Amino acid sequence: MIALSDIHAGMSVVGADGHPVGRIRGVEGATRLLLEDTPADGDTHYLPTSHIVKITDQVHLDCPAATARMLFDQDLPAGENTT
Repeated sequence: MIALSDIHAGMSVVGADGHPVGRIRGVEGATRLLLEDTPADGDTHYLPTSHIVKITDQVHLDCPAATARMLFDQDLPAGENTT
């Protein structure tokens, strides 16, 4: 079981392929990670916590980094944005 309380600001998030996705800015409830400084665009994005498979000194996802980036912001309520 994943303990979201083990996730801290500044931790790296990596895809299943080992490539970077971003750094943790925070956790929102039990459903979303807030990432900053993402390699793809430097913006802040949300990512569903359901893709976390392991937490070490990094947060490991169940999908490659490119797939994780396609999941950015998909679970936001209507009208909410990342700016």
